[in-house]
Amino acid sequence: MPQQTMNKQSLGQGRDPAFPRLLGERVCLDFVNSVESRASSHPQDFLTDYTALVHWGMHAGLLSTAEEQALLSLAQQHPQQAEATWARAMRLRETLYGIFVALARKEYPSPAALQALHQTYLDVMRHAELTPTPAGFTWNWPPALTFDRMLWPVVGSAVDILTSSEVARVRECPGCGDCGWLFVDISKGGKRQWCSMEGCGSRAKMRRLYQRQHRQNSG
Repeated sequence: MPQQTMNKQSLGQGRDPAFPRLLGERVCLDFVNSVESRASSHPQDFLTDYTALVHWGMHAGLLSTAEEQALLSLAQQHPQQAEATWARAMRLRETLYGIFVALARKEYPSPAALQALHQTYLDVMRHAELTPTPAGFTWNWPPALTFDRMLWPVVGSAVDILTSSEVARVRECPGCGDCGWLFVDISKGGKRQWCSMEGCGSRAKMRRLYQRQHRQNSG
């Protein structure tokens, strides 16, 4: 299985503060989480066009700065192909959301969504290469000036989760009824509840404190 890019950025902040933090623990869930406040009445989509998709790929550590600039230049030369890739990426994102939110809610994902991911996986695996390592061989994604290059590790990451014990550790952040971000709970005790304690966890605690004080004052 191709290895997703793992670095300090993928563990939190990412490379571009204009994008949401990377809190999904796996790149496919970071991709899904490019819609902020998904469960609210006013979600904010950060991938509004192909240019934003390329910038996000750099933000998540899936593209180098040189690859980012090369793809943006390619998109200027072939705008229709770029737009078609963006539309395909948005369909992939919603497919992944449907699969993983179902798992987080202890439901079975839609067979149609699983089939769509299966087909996409077969399509992207033709780009993968076997690379020797001291322990044997591993799959890797080679550099390539291809419109959907940033999506290859996203698809590989999704299948990695589905074919491992991590599938039982997919969680949905409740926020204050407005978050909906997904993450793999890699905590030792398996009891992580929030996408981040300093964000949604803190908000939820403050809300509970306010409600408790309000009840006491009302009584």
